[in-house]
Amino acid sequence: MVNRAPSVAAVRFRRRDHAAINALWIGVHLQDAALMSIIVPALLLTLAPRDHTNVLALLSTLAAVGTALAPPFAGAFSDWSRRHGGDRRTQTAIVLAVDTLALIAMAYVSSVFALASALVVAMVALSIGSTIYQVLVPEIVPRPLWGTAAGFRGAMTLVGTIVGLLLAAVLSPQNALLAAATGVGLGALTLVFVPPSPPFEPAAPRASGATIRSRRDLFVTMIARAWIVLGMTLLNTYVLYFFHDILGVHDASLGTGLVAGAAMVGAILSSIAAGVLSDKLDRRLVVCLSGLPMAAAALGFALAPDLHIVFVYSALFGFGYGGVFAVGWALALDAIPELGDVARDLGIWGTLSNLPMIVAPAIGAVIIAHGSTPAEGYRWLFGSASACFLFGSLSVLAVSSQTAARR
Repeated sequence: MVNRAPSVAAVRFRRRDHAAINALWIGVHLQDAALMSIIVPALLLTLAPRDHTNVLALLSTLAAVGTALAPPFAGAFSDWSRRHGGDRRTQTAIVLAVDTLALIAMAYVSSVFALASALVVAMVALSIGSTIYQVLVPEIVPRPLWGTAAGFRGAMTLVGTIVGLLLAAVLSPQNALLAAATGVGLGALTLVFVPPSPPFEPAAPRASGATIRSRRDLFVTMIARAWIVLGMTLLNTYVLYFFHDILGVHDASLGTGLVAGAAMVGAILSSIAAGVLSDKLDRRLVVCLSGLPMAAAALGFALAPDLHIVFVYSALFGFGYGGVFAVGWALALDAIPELGDVARDLGIWGTLSNLPMIVAPAIGAVIIAHGSTPAEGYRWLFGSASACFLFGSLSVLAVSSQTAARR
């Protein structure tokens, strides 16, 4: 157990400061939550009614490639700019403006090609903005409170996720896109409440052994996150079609939004609680235990896909989701060797851990297509997602105890 007296800076850093720094994530995830799981699939039911599954797999892959390649370059540029007096808040505002315009354009597309073009621009811009902005946490927040900050980030993320899912569930795809654009724009306005990063000061290099150990641990956290991302993408990409094609829900968008929203409500509290707890306990254990309910929930969908109990599965899933993503990110921060290149390192970490997003849609389509029946195909899909969550949860235990104790 980590039990250290808090620093003066940590004592002065209040909960409302955590909330102000992380408020932007509400707008970011208002878009991110439902874009690929509800809005784009719903649009394709109109734009490509006969081949919506394969077209969705292609669009998901294109968007994933763009969002995977952009963060390291954006992060490296942001680090270089900061060393020369640049402001990460201004950089974030610019790319979020591009994102907002792309979302508005998506609302008025009339072809798959136009949809794909606007989608890639929007998702790449959001990925770049998120990569740059997330670095403000380790630069502004005292290190003993990184877990708490990650918990607040997770909570704000989940609030945006819930709002985004509910809006996508009750609004038409066009109005949902305009609502997402409004959310991103309003979220960008919170940048005025975020203090600038302190002046850049080059850090003394660590001993070679510590650097090697840290990079090894960063790689471990990346592998663990990649397994979780693979499972999440398998679920998110096809869950609307599961409700539509298998459970026979008339309004699949509404059903998907309500079930996903229910999962996120519980995840808000678990995210903050897990973040605070991880500043006192071993982060590895918190992440591992948080991932087990996610695996159990996905397995429930595979073995007993009953519309009457899907809310039980969603609540179980949300209970673990908050801790996995919030505390897992804080553990990755602990493993970064030097904060001078933190945006670049987090960008690379995000790119590599998100690579499964590129292949997951195609893998999911193959799994579904090769089931003896559509229901059997989805059963294998959810079972595969459950295995991914289990592997990701257990993998994080391979992080060294030295990194886990660095506060």
